[in-house]
Amino acid sequence: MLAPSDQFQDGPFSTAQAANAERFALWARVLNKWLLGARGRNLGNETFQASVRLRVLPEIRFGWGAIGASVYDRTRDVIAQDNDDLFLFLNLGGRFVAEGANHEIELAPGQGYLMGCAETGSHASPTDGGILTLRVRHAAMKPLVRNLDDRLGTVLASDNEGLRLLSTYLRSIGETEPLSSTASRQLATRHVHDLLALALGTHGDAREAAREGGLPAARLRAAKTLIRRNLFESHLSPEFIAGHLEISPRSLQRLFEADGTTFSAFVNDLRITQAHAALTDQAAHGRKIADIAFDCGFGDISYFNRKFKSRYGASPSEIRFQARER
Repeated sequence: MLAPSDQFQDGPFSTAQAANAERFALWARVLNKWLLGARGRNLGNETFQASVRLRVLPEIRFGWGAIGASVYDRTRDVIAQDNDDLFLFLNLGGRFVAEGANHEIELAPGQGYLMGCAETGSHASPTDGGILTLRVRHAAMKPLVRNLDDRLGTVLASDNEGLRLLSTYLRSIGETEPLSSTASRQLATRHVHDLLALALGTHGDAREAAREGGLPAARLRAAKTLIRRNLFESHLSPEFIAGHLEISPRSLQRLFEADGTTFSAFVNDLRITQAHAALTDQAAHGRKIADIAFDCGFGDISYFNRKFKSRYGASPSEIRFQARER
């Protein structure tokens, strides 16, 4: 049986903390306690490695990371202690194979697979690879997806927008969001349900609700993630980000406007924050302010100075002087 969600302490997990001979047993205990009960076997050598991030909430549980070669069997005695939750696997790299009563599949990287926790079967990573997994309640998804149980054992394509955005959304809230309030946890759970429903093929009013809720939230998170990855690049623009998300630049701008900001304001805020960190870093005291501004993505030093002073109430040179005097 899974441990209650309120007992979980969020944080990364790695088998590196254990001796080689104990690593797989440690990983199996973590997996069974917090995500999915199974009888696991190590397919590699004694230096099995798992490095994952887990998140446990009252309505959803998920995790992602690198897993060594291994196989996991859902036997009758295991499922007898479980419930009818649904479990999504998304292959992030390497090989992934799954077998159930009526199917046997292999996922290419980027593809997903839905299984029921009430069914026997197995899933395996024959080689070292990466995986993202999500556990949700069957009762929560049933109203959103027509003939939900017919989706069990089917492959979700790597170009499925709902699946791609779900992956981005989960990793984003798993890494950065504390979700300390009941309201924030409920909102995140609702967005996850929306995105999974879109990936599986939702319908009617549920589809419209998903497109008004989880879809824009996930697109905004994906946009912010892409911006952070390309923050200091000269090609960063609304057109560049919108192209990656396969939406129009105007649609991208509306996402930021709904969040109470603009694309340019969000980018400038991140860049100015980075510039401030460099200016107050004693190890970088010899760098010219103009070089720091350019390295942070600003092409106009006068514009940088205006934005910086508006944000911090002092010029870049004054902030640097204050840092040196401390």
